Amino acid sequence: MSSDEYSVLETIVASEPGGYLATIIDVTGSAYRKEGTMMYFSENNQERGLLSGGCVEQDIVARMEIWETGISSASVHYDMRSEDDLSWGQGVGCDGSITVLMEELDDKALNTIKIVKKWLDKGLTVEHIKVLKEDLSSQASLFKNETGERIGNWETVNLAAIPEKKLMQKSDGGYYFRQTFRAQPRLIIYGAGPDARPVADIAKKAGFHVIVADWRPALCMKEHFPDADMLVIGNPVELLEDIKAGCTDYIVIMTHHFQKDKELVNYLLEREYAFAGILGSKKRADRLLDQKTKPVWLHAPVGLPINAEGPEQIAISIAAQLITVKNSIVCTSGLKG
Repeated sequence: MSSDEYSVLETIVASEPGGYLATIIDVTGSAYRKEGTMMYFSENNQERGLLSGGCVEQDIVARMEIWETGISSASVHYDMRSEDDLSWGQGVGCDGSITVLMEELDDKALNTIKIVKKWLDKGLTVEHIKVLKEDLSSQASLFKNETGERIGNWETVNLAAIPEKKLMQKSDGGYYFRQTFRAQPRLIIYGAGPDARPVADIAKKAGFHVIVADWRPALCMKEHFPDADMLVIGNPVELLEDIKAGCTDYIVIMTHHFQKDKELVNYLLEREYAFAGILGSKKRADRLLDQKTKPVWLHAPVGLPINAEGPEQIAISIAAQLITVKNSIVCTSGLKG
């Protein structure tokens, strides 16, 4: 699940019934966004998410204005491959086409999305199957989280017939569309100095659940990190144990305090994480490791090598590395009957 899809769900949960959810259900060739990308349109012209460079969104808004009473969903095909200005590509020359499913969000749909959002906030992965008719309008929407909880008419769907790796699958009388929602990965930034602020800001925008921690209350303040999901004051090891940091978490150490960093590094090396990074030079990182073997998930120094200078550029290099690792993790979970 991309970063803006989580924000789409957040916006829907905070909205009144009557808006529309647009989902890309099929892509042929290359396109701006992939299958599963979602965008929300409210009745009062509020939007969240992005499906294309702008032309598709304008058409969807126009279609919403003439939406017929009694129709709850419909699919629209957009061919972006032509380079003339009269086509949907509008001269951009995109070598692909997309199919977008538009669904009206009534009370039942809104309540279902609220439950899905609660599952995600608990750290659960959610599998979603849309049952589509031949005309690609929606027939049913079915959800299952990794603990086995379900929402929807599961008795009408043969889950065993749906390939786990295929997003769109033909079935008798229609199609199945598979979608996976994953909880936001946690990023724990230990060190709340001024250079940590742009890291927290960019990481939040990139789809991370950001936790900022420090032993200095004067630095670890909401005023300095307004968009952080959590601020924690405490010593490094105790803090990581309290928030139960584990193998799915991302950690960036940027305290500028050698002994604090060393305490953290020694603790991290006894465990495993999705990602851990240490701010500073390679020479400093080597001193912190003290000839200990560096695991593959530990990046020291942290950040992609883009010759970054200054807090903002360094934050971009760190965020880019976090995104690279996050997007390279292969999901092995799937639907089970």
